[in-house]
Amino acid sequence: MKKISVLAAVVCIALAANAQSKKKTPPADPARFVNVEGGSFMMGTATGVEPVEKPEHKVQLKDFYLAKYELTFDEYDRFCDSTGRKRPDDMKWGRGKRPAMIVSWLDAVAYCNWLSKQDKLQPCYVIGDKDAKWLDTANGYRLPTEAEWEYAARGGKKSKGTHYAGADKPDNVAWYKANSQDKTQPVGQKQANEIGLYDMNGNVWEWVWDIYDGNYYQHSPEQDPKGPEAGPYKVTRGGAWYNKPEYTAVTTRQNNTPDFRQNSVGFRIARNK
Repeated sequence: MKKISVLAAVVCIALAANAQSKKKTPPADPARFVNVEGGSFMMGTATGVEPVEKPEHKVQLKDFYLAKYELTFDEYDRFCDSTGRKRPDDMKWGRGKRPAMIVSWLDAVAYCNWLSKQDKLQPCYVIGDKDAKWLDTANGYRLPTEAEWEYAARGGKKSKGTHYAGADKPDNVAWYKANSQDKTQPVGQKQANEIGLYDMNGNVWEWVWDIYDGNYYQHSPEQDPKGPEAGPYKVTRGGAWYNKPEYTAVTTRQNNTPDFRQNSVGFRIARNK
């Protein structure tokens, strides 16, 4: 008989529990989330700074919710205190409404599960030592996919085709090398993009769900892509406080291991519609 991993067995149990649940998904809090109407767009660019931003390719997405702001220290500290985790360092820059940083991809999915349970929603992840499985029928909080992130950053169906999320000039929407004072800044101070999202460029890089593959755009499926099946790295998007403007555009991609932590990396959360 073939042996299956403990994680795979737990996934099977969790999927069965989700399938049995008939609860209707409650709407997300409009004060915290943007209702992103699905649609199609051209993902990537033909003229990006890095080859991994190419080629442009068509993607079709369903509706979803995305947080207006990067997750803050206020929010993440509550999770740490509740679960007995050590709060991440703030580099003496301040906490409060600054984006949580020095959090790994694994920390981010653990936060999503914790918050789902707090709000009586179905957790989206079965988390192992080095990775997690996404139960994509669950109604809880999760990381956006890379495609969802870029579509939302571009303004979704209301996109005006700007180079950054809602503007062609980075100073209008981003904290980056020239204006950040070499540190993160409280969220929501810059101009929002077309659909009401803040800080999609600069401040901190944002973890997304996807495994990283520099060639993925060449064979990405058109409908709701979720990234490669396997690989050692996860994707971050949007650039950070230390980057030059060309590395904070809506097409910029970076990768790190799931346990990577740095003072320029945070995340924002999403939910199924």
